[in-house]
Amino acid sequence: MSERKKLGILGGMGPEATEVFYKKIIDGTVVSNDRDHLDILIYSHASIPDRTECIMCGKSDELWAILEEDVRMLKSCGCDYLAIPCNTCHYFAEKFDSLMDGHFINMIEETADYVAKRNYKKVGIMATDGTVRNNMYGDALEKHGIEAVYPSEENQKKVMSIIYDEIKAGEKGDKHKFMEVASALREEGCEAVVLACTELSVFNNNYDLNSDFYIDALEVVTTACIEKCGGQAY
Repeated sequence: MSERKKLGILGGMGPEATEVFYKKIIDGTVVSNDRDHLDILIYSHASIPDRTECIMCGKSDELWAILEEDVRMLKSCGCDYLAIPCNTCHYFAEKFDSLMDGHFINMIEETADYVAKRNYKKVGIMATDGTVRNNMYGDALEKHGIEAVYPSEENQKKVMSIIYDEIKAGEKGDKHKFMEVASALREEGCEAVVLACTELSVFNNNYDLNSDFYIDALEVVTTACIEKCGGQAY
């Protein structure tokens, strides 16, 4: 086992996604006793402004000021690595990485690497408007020669409804609505669909989609966190 490092998680975006992330880390770590698990400090900052709204309404500077303070707090508490279970928040990925001296575990880049290793050339992206309109996954995947396909305008509204009207409201999520979007992406020739919002990771946790067609970005970053912080991942 390599040298152990403390993981800082800036969560609360939303809280249920943060809970799912922590459980995935626990379940995904090979252990024989408590001490084999990672040392983790979680700050669930649930009151933080909505990321998509801030980014799309020109309030990104205000949002960054809050995030910067949070990251500095986690770093001052001895966190060696930082992970954020919110895809839209990765709008500030370069700033996070700079604050953490190169130790930000980037969920989008990790997922792009994962997709590339499976030799996919065309994948669908289900995410918030903030992630979609800033082409965060498209830019990351393009480096690997992979095409990112986004839902139609009508289907993107369904994705946002699942995320905001259902999962963030404490509901399980409409599987029929989800499958309509996923099926349309499959019909466009997508070899897989990336669940690129942690609320969709909660949806996946609720329904256990259990299909190679879906790539859950939260599961990908879970493995990266375990390995980078000195644990052993399944």
